[in-house]
Amino acid sequence: MTVIPTHDAGKVEDYEQERGKPLPSFNHFYVQSQLQFALHAACGDRFFVGGELSLATEPLTTPDLSICNFRDPDWLHDEVRASEPPITVVEILSPSQSVNEIIPKIETYFRFGIRSVWLVQPPLKQVAVFTPDMDARVFVEGDVIDPTLDVRVALDKIFS
Repeated sequence: MTVIPTHDAGKVEDYEQERGKPLPSFNHFYVQSQLQFALHAACGDRFFVGGELSLATEPLTTPDLSICNFRDPDWLHDEVRASEPPITVVEILSPSQSVNEIIPKIETYFRFGIRSVWLVQPPLKQVAVFTPDMDARVFVEGDVIDPTLDVRVALDKIFS
């Protein structure tokens, strides 16, 4: 995690321009860590769950988490922008973001071939799971269910 002093506005702008998203907060970091661990446990050895995978979308995007089919890395020929879409991506709203800002990004993910998108809103302790038809199922208690991945993740594992 990159820590940038709040008084250095130039650095914050560089971070946001480079990644196309706002500087993450502590709650963002915490939820991302909890969710990555919970998804890894739920997916078992069926998928690989990781953070900050840059995608070759138009416009360029870097979701907070990506869930991909397993593949071996090519250590000699790294891929700076992944051309193969993950199965699912996760976006966690930062304090300065609105849902309306994220919707075009979700549409970009579906055009790229991603099959489900999780939108996490930490202040509300809720997760919306979008499908390519932009229909969202919102979870505020119990388990988050994603039929694309065939997984269930308890909300209390994410927001505990």
